[in-house]
Amino acid sequence: MIPHDRPVLAEADIAAEAGMELHTWRRRHGADFRARIPVTNPGERLRLYDAAQARAFLEGRPIPPTPPADEPREPHPDDLLSTEEVAAALGTDASTVRSYAATGYLPQGTELHGRRYWPRHVVQARIDAGDQRHHPERTGAGRQPGDPRNRAPRGPRSSTQARLQEVAADLARAGAEGQPAITAADLAQRYDISHRTAERLLAAARQELQQAPRVET
Repeated sequence: MIPHDRPVLAEADIAAEAGMELHTWRRRHGADFRARIPVTNPGERLRLYDAAQARAFLEGRPIPPTPPADEPREPHPDDLLSTEEVAAALGTDASTVRSYAATGYLPQGTELHGRRYWPRHVVQARIDAGDQRHHPERTGAGRQPGDPRNRAPRGPRSSTQARLQEVAADLARAGAEGQPAITAADLAQRYDISHRTAERLLAAARQELQQAPRVET
């Protein structure tokens, strides 16, 4: 989780602010940094750090104290939840959450540090709305029967298939909205996979997008 009032940085951001390549920064400063600055999201693959603490380290200033772990903190609607945390809240798994976002059952969320996050209030709204995946008549305001956003995921998919659908949806959206093209490097960072695997995933998503049926206007 990224607390709404506590900005965070990933190691790639910290290296960039230090004016170094990530591998150089890790080799020269990574061990010392990690010994002094705790992660804000223990147990997750992408390590995130309190921005104020990280910048104090970079500038050689005293490190601000970490909020006590046992200090009571009320959940805030604008806290950002990771894919794994959303999965836990919805009682499913991470690959299904990605499928939900790709099919419109869940909003796309916000991309930060190469990962996707959802505001707590969005997840709570999904919970409060109940399971509408198999009840197309209960559409949201302004949605007509047959709207693709009303379609339900067809059950659990493999992580690879979920990623493929997600990347294909992102490619289509980028093309329609004139956004920068998605690269293999983007996917390698997003899914923590090798560049070679990311290239294959990107090629497969492009092929799937080309084979998708076109709607005549």
